[in-house]
Amino acid sequence: MNDEVENLQAVRQSPWFRRARWMQGFGLVMFIVAVSLALFTDFTEHPRGITAIAILGALGLLSLVPARFILTVYLMSPADKKRAGDQANRRPFS
Repeated sequence: MNDEVENLQAVRQSPWFRRARWMQGFGLVMFIVAVSLALFTDFTEHPRGITAIAILGALGLLSLVPARFILTVYLMSPADKKRAGDQANRRPFS
């Protein structure tokens, strides 16, 4: 149990975790802005408005995908990172 807590703390202090959290926040904000523009403004009446809404929505969704990938695959696999760290710390020719 204690190892799991230590691993969680190490993951939360990782720069990858902060970057993934920032990407998630950015993606969520962009997606909410796109939906809000589509629902509450007259942007949908102009071709440039539709393009802007589509680009904002795509930016939002496309930033959520790598963030989830980073959080689930890279950060939540401590055994692979530990094994790679052990191999990196091993002295050559010893």
